[in-house]
Amino acid sequence: MKEIISLIVILSGMGITIYFLGFLMEPPAQRWNMATFLDSCKYGFLIGIFPYALFTVVNYQYLFIKDIVRNFSPDSHSSASGKTEDLLQISSQLKKEELSFYPSQLIYVESEGNYVVFYLNLDQQVRKKIIRNTISNIEKQLSVVPYFMRTHRAFIVNVKQVLSEKGNTLGYHLKLHGVDAIVPVSRQNTRKFDQLLKQYH
Repeated sequence: MKEIISLIVILSGMGITIYFLGFLMEPPAQRWNMATFLDSCKYGFLIGIFPYALFTVVNYQYLFIKDIVRNFSPDSHSSASGKTEDLLQISSQLKKEELSFYPSQLIYVESEGNYVVFYLNLDQQVRKKIIRNTISNIEKQLSVVPYFMRTHRAFIVNVKQVLSEKGNTLGYHLKLHGVDAIVPVSRQNTRKFDQLLKQYH
């Protein structure tokens, strides 16, 4: 609905602009009438609706994609700091700052400006740990764990912590174990995410 209202406002603005620009090319006395104003609005609508219609035709296939909703059980070992796991050491851009945890303890990672926030399941409670770094640098450090995936430019997810997935090929929204936040999976990452999900759920 918001998109339709925005389109109407933009097209109306174009029509009014065309009407007043006409005063630069024609004598004002000939333009001060309702017929000219309506003509300008009509041409503004026709000019503006063409690109809108073109993009609608190009993306027509996406109009009828139904959302997928899937629920999962969290990994049975996800809350335990497994004895068979190797401790991950995450370095920071600050020399004295570092973070260590077991892979099963990570729920997800989120970028916030110059900092990265880790959401960890520690002693059955979700704790936030913040370090100064970039999400790309953290992605490299976490790449040793195959079920960690960067789902979006600002998020890295532990696939084993996914409780539910909603969306379609245009992108997903994930609900994760122990947190209220909804984490996105961008359109270009949906296929890789689906493959990991099948492998680890």
